[in-house]
Amino acid sequence: MTTDVTPAPHRGTTAAKPAPDRTRAVIITILAVGWLAGVLWRLWLGNPITHPIAHTDEDSYMNAARAIAGGPEGFSSETPLFRRIGYPLLVSPAFLFGLDFATSYKIVHVVNAMISALSLPLAYLLGRRMFGMGTRLALAAAFAAATIPAGVFWSLVGMTDSIMAPLMLAWFLAIHRWLGDTGRKGPAITAGLLTGVLYTVHIRGTILLAVYLAFLAFLVFRRLANVRAAALSLVPVMLLIVLNQVVILLVGDRVHLRGDIVGGGTLAVFTDSQRLQVFVAAVGTNIWYMCVVTAGLAGLAWVAATLEMFRPARDAAYRWTAGVALFSTIGTALGAALILAGLVGLPADAIYSRYVQVFVPFWLLFGFAVLADSRLRALVRYAIVPVLVLAVGGAIIAFRLRYVAGQGHRLGYGLFGGPDIITITAGWKGFRPLVGTAIGLTGLVVLLAVTRLRRLVIPVLALVVALNFVTMAVMRDRLIEPIAARYTLPIDLTALGVGPGDSVGFTDDMTHEGYFVLYHDVYWTELTQLADDTNPGVDVVIGRYYPGVPFHWDGTRYGYELLGASQADGQVAIWRRR
Repeated sequence: MTTDVTPAPHRGTTAAKPAPDRTRAVIITILAVGWLAGVLWRLWLGNPITHPIAHTDEDSYMNAARAIAGGPEGFSSETPLFRRIGYPLLVSPAFLFGLDFATSYKIVHVVNAMISALSLPLAYLLGRRMFGMGTRLALAAAFAAATIPAGVFWSLVGMTDSIMAPLMLAWFLAIHRWLGDTGRKGPAITAGLLTGVLYTVHIRGTILLAVYLAFLAFLVFRRLANVRAAALSLVPVMLLIVLNQVVILLVGDRVHLRGDIVGGGTLAVFTDSQRLQVFVAAVGTNIWYMCVVTAGLAGLAWVAATLEMFRPARDAAYRWTAGVALFSTIGTALGAALILAGLVGLPADAIYSRYVQVFVPFWLLFGFAVLADSRLRALVRYAIVPVLVLAVGGAIIAFRLRYVAGQGHRLGYGLFGGPDIITITAGWKGFRPLVGTAIGLTGLVVLLAVTRLRRLVIPVLALVVALNFVTMAVMRDRLIEPIAARYTLPIDLTALGVGPGDSVGFTDDMTHEGYFVLYHDVYWTELTQLADDTNPGVDVVIGRYYPGVPFHWDGTRYGYELLGASQADGQVAIWRRR
């Protein structure tokens, strides 16, 4: 029975002999050029975006980065429990030089692109070291993993997710390297360092830290590592946790937290039937989502990882790295669903895949390795899991949508719930789970069929890369450009003579678009929120512009003159005190 799950010795993924120096130089050149191309591609994709579009999370990170750099105060939608300072600290240099917001924001995009594009060399190293792929196959699979929309999209916005996917690849690579020789100090420290970085970046890092602590305890218990090595790995984790808190204390209340405190809602998830349903649906939908966007390859990888833990056919490093990845994915899916079910109002989101998207590049890479290494008979057995996830999951999700609609409600469905699933299913107006199921099943059948011929493996991966490019191009046209235009107003404060030295206030009837665009354009001072029917007492007022209707703010009543106005979607006016 074990012969079906043992990697075939000549399927094209067996580790090659050490390459000569010339070959190694060629590979490094390909990876370097590929990284640079990845950076430029991401910058092109995000070029239409001049201001934050993912409100209010993106605004929170930009405000925190500005405060760290010594800029004015601002708000944050974070809570004291969920607050993490790693990403704002990373991009804070963009706000050091007193540049206008649009320029600083583009610098943030460059930082995002440079880190996100590191997915390519990291995926290649994982392919070679963990999965034993040959050089060419590892390169092809790395390009497929590094260009998958689940990882690429988030590099276009100023959020923690922009750097999470490459961090996850690096984390798994470091763990695998350490497990190869648990007596080495360098890999132990590196694994701990990356764990700490993940903790400082997002609340998901807390879940990953818990998994890592359990993993260290397991290693010590099984005598796979000694206590000293495990303790050494924890040193950078503790230092980064302290650093996170120190920076938060230094920033102080210059960043005003507006997030809801997690409490009763979360605790009620397992006592309130509606919230429990939301929790179960969120977990199941995210599992289904990962199978759809990887054409079932994630499901193949989950089966292989599970079997490896109970019936090992590879070395311990492969076995337990796969185990860490599996538990990290499950833990994140459960933790995210628990928090969201406790925080969001009902009815909830139809899908919110953001928290698990960071794992997609890794599972895609893992799935390709399983596909190329395993015999057809084993793959058919493995495929039962993704087929069931895709078919049953799609049917249940479709039923849930209809049921909620029958109750007179509509489940939330927006760009940041799953931009890639929106694009590949053409779900511009509504969630289309049955289309997603059909795409996932079709992709899985095609991959199982064509990759049985060894010469077709790399061409198939090249096709996947091409499909990734097409998907992102369509996403840019149908999603990114429209929402970027929505948050780009034809008002230039500098051209109107408004700039550093001016105190600025906002009226409380501002439109959503106008508020979030001009809030950031006033980069030199914190805005004053103005009360109704009182003298503003500031140099410049930005207000709602809608002459002839009650909520139009008329500055002439308080001695202000109109500098300029926009009657676009933002409908705002700029007034200066005479």
